[in-house]
Amino acid sequence: MVFLLILGRVVFLTAFMGKYYRSLAADNRVLEEGIEAQRGRILDRNGKVLAESVKEDGSFIRFYPFGEILAHVVGYVNFEGQGVVGLEESYDKELAGVAGEVLFEAEARGKVREMVKIEALPGKDIKTNLDFELQKAVYLVLRKKLDELGLSEGVVVISKINGEVLSLVSLPAFDPNLFVGADRRGEAGGNYSRVEQILSDEEGKPLFDRAVAGAYAPGSVYKLVPAVAGLSEGVIDGDFLVEDEGEIKIGEERFGNWYFDQYGRMEGRVGVVKALARSNDIFFYKLGEMLGEERLISWSRMLGLGEKTGIDLGGEVAGLVPDPLWREKTFGSRWYLGNTYHMAIGQGDLLTTPLQINRMTASVVSGKKCRPVLVNLQGGRALLEECEDLGVGERAGELVLEGMRRACSRGEDYKGTAFPFFDVDKTVYCKTGTAQQGGEGDEPHAWITVVVPRGEEILDWVVMTVMLPAGGEGSSEAGPVAKEIVDYLIEDAN
Repeated sequence: MVFLLILGRVVFLTAFMGKYYRSLAADNRVLEEGIEAQRGRILDRNGKVLAESVKEDGSFIRFYPFGEILAHVVGYVNFEGQGVVGLEESYDKELAGVAGEVLFEAEARGKVREMVKIEALPGKDIKTNLDFELQKAVYLVLRKKLDELGLSEGVVVISKINGEVLSLVSLPAFDPNLFVGADRRGEAGGNYSRVEQILSDEEGKPLFDRAVAGAYAPGSVYKLVPAVAGLSEGVIDGDFLVEDEGEIKIGEERFGNWYFDQYGRMEGRVGVVKALARSNDIFFYKLGEMLGEERLISWSRMLGLGEKTGIDLGGEVAGLVPDPLWREKTFGSRWYLGNTYHMAIGQGDLLTTPLQINRMTASVVSGKKCRPVLVNLQGGRALLEECEDLGVGERAGELVLEGMRRACSRGEDYKGTAFPFFDVDKTVYCKTGTAQQGGEGDEPHAWITVVVPRGEEILDWVVMTVMLPAGGEGSSEAGPVAKEIVDYLIEDAN
């Protein structure tokens, strides 16, 4: 019986459990060790390193040499080395590489022998359209001006008309190195020294990229839309005039011109060029009425408002181009003429991002709508594509450009609204905006969008949009920020 018990146990262990114990034995003598892949670098258009992986204590640590200067656009990785925001997230697959592996055999006497080694494949370098020197100059100008004005928020977007994004700065920002546990800080470390401070700042919201995720009333920078729509549709031409009487009254509703409301003065007969240069509300009330809400809404959407631009960054919002159906569903109210008046001057329920206004400006002056792109990957997801022709009439584009030119010039018969640009030697094109928001005690959003000719092709011209949330008047607050950056652009071109 003892013999039978022993025999049965042997049969059980070999026949039924043999495979299991052989597997355990193999696991005990074969050891696996991963080989970390070096993450690819992020470079500017000239090859400047904006993010790289540095080896510390046998592991790769991501390092961002310029800190908060590029925080929102470059982004950062988590402790596992995965991109979570910015370009680090958008191009995580290309940057990450493939980890390697080594298999070791542990011998009976304790010796370890390498069996198989698969080398890690490093990630690809990503070359962006960003110009770091321009990005740094923009950051320094914006930060200085915000300190001078006692403001905390500001956005600057600079791109070529063809869609190449040269600079994107949103403040307040943060040093991405804090999120990866690096011992070093970036050149611009910023005001935060710990991740907890960044996450807990509910007022400043330093992680919030205002350039692509902030939706604001655009104010008078939007007037480029009804101007080009009216001219392209043949509703008006260069000879069309409106008499500025200071205000329009519809029943108990009053719609005034900013010049009349602030200074009690009227501007006489106003055409489209003067209306743009002087940002005359009366002209655009009338033009909006002549276009009607359907064409005003249609051209707004055609020029890229109310939709995501498709930039290769996460977190983008679409903004809002309201229409009668939306208004009825949201407020249970009809669309009235007053809603058209408000929309025609960039107020009411209209909401846009700074990036959308930048692309809208480029589309108006060129007649082409291009997708903003930070990385031109040949064969990749963000390949710079052909721009869409919007069918803007040549004469319409010329008149809008002339109105924008007059907006930033002193002139002989009238002065433009962008007075900080009166002494610029080079021809530039501007449109200012002051967007009312909140209650009566709240400061308006300050906007300015500027076109700087560079190169012979209009697609190579540079468009800059500056936006200061609750910053005050566009001409007096956003204007000086833009002027200082334009001076840099002009000097850099020389």
